[in-house]
Amino acid sequence: MLDPFRLITPTTVAEASSELARLGDRASVYAGGAELILLMRNGLLHPEVLVNIKSLPGLGSLEWDGRAVRIGATVTHAQLERSAVIRDHVPALFEAEHHVGNIRVRSQGTLGGNLCFSDPHSDPGTALLVHDATVTIGSAAGERRLALDDFFVGTYATALEPGDLLTQVQVPPLPAGWGSAFLRIERFYRPTANVAVAAEVRDGRLGEVRLAVGCVGPRAMRMRDLEGRLQGLTLDDARNLLAEAKPHLKEVLDPVGDILGSADYKITITSVLLGRALAQAAARN
Repeated sequence: MLDPFRLITPTTVAEASSELARLGDRASVYAGGAELILLMRNGLLHPEVLVNIKSLPGLGSLEWDGRAVRIGATVTHAQLERSAVIRDHVPALFEAEHHVGNIRVRSQGTLGGNLCFSDPHSDPGTALLVHDATVTIGSAAGERRLALDDFFVGTYATALEPGDLLTQVQVPPLPAGWGSAFLRIERFYRPTANVAVAAEVRDGRLGEVRLAVGCVGPRAMRMRDLEGRLQGLTLDDARNLLAEAKPHLKEVLDPVGDILGSADYKITITSVLLGRALAQAAARN
């Protein structure tokens, strides 16, 4: 049973931003509502006003502009998992989107909503991190860009400020000759741990490598120290390093034990998944 609420439908980002700033904690953004309505139904969130952004111009667009894929905030997971643009230019995200929730969630939920909730048990953000994705944030004062790695602050916490609205995600393709992979392990339709890897291989050795891990700690994050340590190694040596990196992963990721698995279990699984994903990414060069 939902508490009574009022729905308003602004026609511009500036108008939506002004309403959000004016209403403060009394309002929530409504787009797909996959997570929002669930929280309201379970009595965990009680907004007096929903600010409907579904029809705001440009937020439903999905396009390749020759330099990056531009994904509007209200594009659904179902659109992403069927998109040839995503398949061709952001294959790690294409893989991740097929695992999001279930058919209902993918049809209803939006990428912008997923990123803004910053649920630690989520898939798209991890995949986007290895693409060095950025987000555009609109407000009544204008727009600003932010790296996705800086947008995620913690569990259910982002860098959004009062009145801010995520409007678009920009995803540059990987450099030519790189491969990528996304892997996860799940329980109860929720990811226990997920990883994304992007890598280049030159003359049998790893060049630049990007690693991202999600669902283990408070937020999805890049493993930048490990990335540097893998450069120049053979694939076998790199996988051995990752197998022995559990103490480092535990320190950096700050794992959280929950119904999906203990902290130690998540670290062990992460180490295994990173090695497997690296092998897959290297084979896809």
